Amino acid sequence: MKMAASNPSPFRCKIKNLDTFLWVLMDDKHPEWQQSLQICEGVTISSENRNNILIHIAENVTATKPIQIVSAIQTTQPLKLTRQIKVVLEKNASLTLLHCDDSLDKERTDIHNFVEITLAENARLDYYKMENKDAGSVLTNKIEVQQNRYSQFYSNVITFNAGNVNNFLHVNLNEPFADAQLNGLYLVDNKQRICNEVKVFHNAPDCTSRQLYKGIVDDEATAVFNGHIVVQKDAQRTAAYQINKNIALTDEAHIQTQPFLEIYADDVKCSHGATVGQLDENAMFYLRSRGICQKNARMLLMFAFANEVAQTVKIQSLSERLSQMIQQRLRGELHICSQCALHCEQGREISFG
Repeated sequence: MKMAASNPSPFRCKIKNLDTFLWVLMDDKHPEWQQSLQICEGVTISSENRNNILIHIAENVTATKPIQIVSAIQTTQPLKLTRQIKVVLEKNASLTLLHCDDSLDKERTDIHNFVEITLAENARLDYYKMENKDAGSVLTNKIEVQQNRYSQFYSNVITFNAGNVNNFLHVNLNEPFADAQLNGLYLVDNKQRICNEVKVFHNAPDCTSRQLYKGIVDDEATAVFNGHIVVQKDAQRTAAYQINKNIALTDEAHIQTQPFLEIYADDVKCSHGATVGQLDENAMFYLRSRGICQKNARMLLMFAFANEVAQTVKIQSLSERLSQMIQQRLRGELHICSQCALHCEQGREISFG
């Protein structure tokens, strides 16, 4: 069945100039979609049951607009959910996918997302994973990517609020000239915990990968980054780079970063780096000497540090929205249900749209 990409749910996106096909999941429910829905020629979403989704892009097809999956929790009792999302791009296909996890209520939830991504020859996927969860939530994301020759995978994983979040991103470069660019940002405070595990397996020659993850950790929050690059014996002429930078705003903030290279080939260009520090005192002095108060100077430095990741977002309207949310988060104004991008007819809102 072919139908226009309209949204029959009561949700509407408020981000200016962001036009997506929107699939909303409320708790373990979603609107009454057909089991197989053709958004446009060659772009299909299938859902055998409420928690299993297949997105398929046919050969030589570029999706006319991004697909956006919003998973929102609105419950008055504890909830545990497991969702599986499979994304398949055939040869020369292209897609932008937004995957958002949000909370409307503060009831304890335990959400597990399993995402399988397969990119055929010369396929391209831009994948945005955005998280704004309450302090009582547990969120686990396991993302497995398989890339064939000349395929391109871009990801950006951004966490604004978290109870306990674990992001596992494993990328397999299986054929020559595959490319992966992996970015991430996490902003946590109070006693929130965030863990990002990023593994890239270079299984074929002439592949490239780049990682940039940044975090700001306040109060007694905990941030963990485990980065692992594996270059197999036959993966000659590999280029792989990994950077993780963190700012600890208090002595009680806990940051663990473990970048790791495992190289079995001899013709490679690989590097990794990790930093844990505080705000630059020289930059702070410079701003203060220009008449900027300490509070605003701290805000400017933190925003400049974090916004680098938002600036890598290729959708301009989304990049601008994320920059706004970073500023609000750093000022302590952003929490669940505030400054939301979507709203329903009952007046409830969620952060991403």
